Amino acid sequence: MKDKIWMPKCWICMDEGIILYQKQIGNAKAEYASHCTCQAGDDFNYDGTKCEKKKNPYYIPIVTQVIDSEQLAAENFRKWWEANKNKEGIEKAMQERGIPIPKEVTQG
Repeated sequence: MKDKIWMPKCWICMDEGIILYQKQIGNAKAEYASHCTCQAGDDFNYDGTKCEKKKNPYYIPIVTQVIDSEQLAAENFRKWWEANKNKEGIEKAMQERGIPIPKEVTQG
């Protein structure tokens, strides 16, 4: 039976739109949210200073302001690849999206 291949449109947030990250506050780590640069991230884009009725200082930062989004995308791709590399049709699906196949497969 052929496994279904899910390939995210966005490797940064894996199509979630929001990315959680940890930040050191004093002696404790706290978890915060940032919104992605992709279309799914638009749903989480909030800036209270731009509210018309009741302005406030709260906002959800864009992911590129708080973490290395390229590194996150690379890590997410690696995890996705490990979970999907043995599925039938994976190479074709990647070629259709213009994604290079990792060398470990082509050199096998």
